[in-house]
Amino acid sequence: MKVELKLDIPEKLSGITLHQYQKYIEVLNNVKEDTDANFTNLKALEIFCGLQLKDSYKIPVSTFESVLKQLNTCLNEETPLIKRFWFRGSNNVEVEYGFIPDLHEMSFGEYIDLDTFISDWKNMHRAMAVLYRPITAKKNNLYQIEEYESSLKYEEYMRYMPANVALGAMVFFYRLGMKLSNHITDYTLNEMSLKERMQVEKTFLDKNGVGISQFTQSLKEMSQDLTKLPQRVFINV
Repeated sequence: MKVELKLDIPEKLSGITLHQYQKYIEVLNNVKEDTDANFTNLKALEIFCGLQLKDSYKIPVSTFESVLKQLNTCLNEETPLIKRFWFRGSNNVEVEYGFIPDLHEMSFGEYIDLDTFISDWKNMHRAMAVLYRPITAKKNNLYQIEEYESSLKYEEYMRYMPANVALGAMVFFYRLGMKLSNHITDYTLNEMSLKERMQVEKTFLDKNGVGISQFTQSLKEMSQDLTKLPQRVFINV
C-alpha cells in the first residue's frame, strides 16, 4: 500500500525560522560522539520539514537523500547582514523590522541585554529583540525604529523571524569581534570596566569606518561559539 506523507521542505534559509534553527542546534549540542548519524538526519527532517520520526522510516531512500541535500543547501547559504526585513509573526500580522541604525547611540540597557544574550543560542531570539524592532519612520535608505523598552516586548515574535536574518547579524558580530580582538588582548578587555570597553570599542570602530559596536561578554567565548557559523551545519547523506 502506498503511503502519502506531507513534507514542507524549505527552499531557502529564509524559509527556516530562528526557533527551528535553535532547536536543531540544541540537538547537535546534545548528540554524543557514538550517536548514529541517521539520528541527526531524522531530527533535521522533523524540525525543518514537520515529518514525525515515526513516519520518517516510511519515506523512500531517494526522497530521504534529496530532502537532506536540500536542507544542507539551505543551511550553508551565505548570510550577509540584513538591516530591514518584513515578516509575519505568531499574531499573523506582517511588520517591517529594522536593525538598530546607530549602535553607538544605543542605551546602556540595550548594551547590557545584547551583551548578555548574543553569546547563548537559547537566548538568541532575545538578542534579536534588542537588535531589531519595528520601523516607525523611513525615507529612502534612512529609517527609525521603535524606542527600546525591553527584550520581553518582541522576543516571542523573534522566534519566528527568518533564520538567515538572525545568522547574518551573528556572523557580522563574529567577524567584527575577531577584528577587534586582534587589536585588544583578552586580558585588557577583562580588566576594563564596561564604560572603558565601550569607549575603546567605539574609538576602534570609528577609526575603521564601522558604524556598529561589538557586544559580547567575552570575545574568546564568542569566537569559539561562532567559528562554525560561516560553514553552517553539514548533514551527511
